[in-house]
Amino acid sequence: MKLYLSNGYANMPDIIRTPTPFILVIGGRGTGKTYTSIKFCLENNIKFIYLRRTAAQMELVSKDEFSPIIKVASDIGIALTSETISKYVSGVYHIDEDGKPTGSPVAVNMALSVVANMRSYDSSDVKLLIFDECIPEKHERQITHEKEALLNCIESISRNRELQGGEPLKVLCLANANNLEAPVLQALNCVRTLDQMRKKGVNQKVDKSLGLSIFLLNDSPISAEKRETALYKLTMGTGDFTDMALNNAFSRDNYTDIGNRPLNEYMPIAAIGSICVYRHKSNWTWYVSETKSGKPVEFENTITDRVRFKKYVWQSWLDYFDRKLVFENVTAKVAYKAIMLENLK
Repeated sequence: MKLYLSNGYANMPDIIRTPTPFILVIGGRGTGKTYTSIKFCLENNIKFIYLRRTAAQMELVSKDEFSPIIKVASDIGIALTSETISKYVSGVYHIDEDGKPTGSPVAVNMALSVVANMRSYDSSDVKLLIFDECIPEKHERQITHEKEALLNCIESISRNRELQGGEPLKVLCLANANNLEAPVLQALNCVRTLDQMRKKGVNQKVDKSLGLSIFLLNDSPISAEKRETALYKLTMGTGDFTDMALNNAFSRDNYTDIGNRPLNEYMPIAAIGSICVYRHKSNWTWYVSETKSGKPVEFENTITDRVRFKKYVWQSWLDYFDRKLVFENVTAKVAYKAIMLENLK
């Protein structure tokens, strides 16, 4: 599949048509992910939910002057306006002769942080969920139990449509390459796949058995043009911002503590889920691997045992901040940090 249209922007029409219910698109700033997705929906009369992470973000995009939906509609000659449906939901409507909203909404704005309050919303006519900016930027705080919130959100919107013979809800996740540890990537169970794609230089992967497609908008023509603009001339080579915004590269922080270590130099301490924590026999550094060797203390992956595991390996967490802990791969790092950070936010 061609990832870019003739104008250089992301080929979202073909990406959305990919025959999997879950689609993840990661690309640099301004590559057309959101704009072209909304344009495709409006031009094809596809009712969609526009999901953002926080209530503050939802409230902002619910205002006409900040709505990406209304901006796109205006560009293609469609007059729309926003109106509040409830405290946590707003709709985007066509306008009647008096300039007032009319008919049913063509799109609905929601926030992941408050979706638990909207379980009674009838979403049976929604075909697509667009989760925009689904990977938070470094300065943004995670939502408590964000992974579970997303899965519950999808379940609430999907209802039992598949059990009733309908097509599954299509979920389109759009993001910049900010953080490989993002809850949405854990929810989609794709951290390992993303890391492998990065290492091998693969920019698209369609897995029909899992129902997940991943597209990495590397080598974007738009990003190439943006290199010559004032901001990127100023920040070129200065760190993660340019790498993310132009090169579609995840933060370097994701990889500085990744490396293989010989297990025979380590003592197995504790195992939970897919990971095992080891301590070096002589220099007392730590290693977290997806390989379990020896006889570590084993914990079940339950709420109670995760608390017990954290207490048991707490010194490893303290030493992590002193750069005395190395992970076998990104997947092991994500799994370890998810447990250690649970209920600490």
